[in-house]
Amino acid sequence: MDHDDELIKDIAPHVLEVLARKRFFETLDDQMCPADPAQPRVACAGTYAKSTTILTTGGDPEEIAEITQVLASRGGFCDCEILFNVAEESRLKSEYWKARATGSQPANSHSRHLGG
Repeated sequence: MDHDDELIKDIAPHVLEVLARKRFFETLDDQMCPADPAQPRVACAGTYAKSTTILTTGGDPEEIAEITQVLASRGGFCDCEILFNVAEESRLKSEYWKARATGSQPANSHSRHLGG
């Protein structure tokens, strides 16, 4: 394990705690899978575009780089994967798995990020 990997492992619980406290996951979920179905959804571009926008409010670039490294270390390699793999709960993840359980196609095309 190199120095950067060790640092990310050490700071990950604290970073995730701060993100949860600042409601980062809820804010991202609100954009990608709004509670109100009449609201437009933001599609995942396979990047951290939406996450970076959310994090930029009140954050500095060095923090954002460390945050995205922590998210990637937990399987969050893009905006939707953060909601699927890092967030404890998300409407996006719930919607996806409910659709899969009923044998229907999920409403969004996020399955490419899950390998399915």
